[in-house]
Amino acid sequence: MAEAAPYPVAVYGEPLSDTSKEVVDGLVRATVPRQSLVIARGPWVFTREALADALTHVTGRETETIDMTGFCEVAQVHARVLPRP
Repeated sequence: MAEAAPYPVAVYGEPLSDTSKEVVDGLVRATVPRQSLVIARGPWVFTREALADALTHVTGRETETIDMTGFCEVAQVHARVLPRP
């Protein structure tokens, strides 16, 4: 993942091809435009410094993370999405 080098956190993403719906109280509210949506497939790559900082932010809040996207949200880090090679 040489392209990830300039970014502290990077992940490969694939464009979302399935239709996605916003659901509120069990009812479809809207179709979500998929042009800006991707599926983060990984691998997730962190610089040593970014990972150490992220772990510091997440300590004590581990139960709020269920996946890598959630981990990044709780850690307040942004991941650069790279196209699949």
